[in-house]
Amino acid sequence: MKLVRLCALLALGLAFAFAMADAAESKKARCCEKASSQGKTCDHVCCIDAAKQGKQCEKCGGKN
Repeated sequence: MKLVRLCALLALGLAFAFAMADAAESKKARCCEKASSQGKTCDHVCCIDAAKQGKQCEKCGGKN
């Protein structure tokens, strides 16, 4: 019984660690991903301002 509980806690801990690692990564906004797939840069003013600061536009759905 203790082994089952230990395995369950270990699995839960690993799942939590992977979820937090995924959330910590920066993510491009959809408009920026679409433009980069076409070989262009996004032309939204908010995205351009964020790119100048080295960040992703949070208004359009990007995460830093």
